[in-house]
Amino acid sequence: MYIKGKDSIVNKLILVLEAYRERKNPMRYLRPHFINPKSLLNIMAKVNVYILGSRVVDYFVPSSAKPHFNFNIYI
Repeated sequence: MYIKGKDSIVNKLILVLEAYRERKNPMRYLRPHFINPKSLLNIMAKVNVYILGSRVVDYFVPSSAKPHFNFNIYI
């Protein structure tokens, strides 16, 4: 959302808040990629599994990864 007439700082803040709303729920982000993201996150927490790589960066910085990039999962 861009507000015409607002300075760039205000518009950057609006973009950050929109990204936060979209990404605050990791299950919502993981759902298109995994069948049952809630179970995935529960298992990851139990066995200390980490997801790293460009897809994780994309979670925090939207549009930083291309759609064909994968998740790197480490046990």
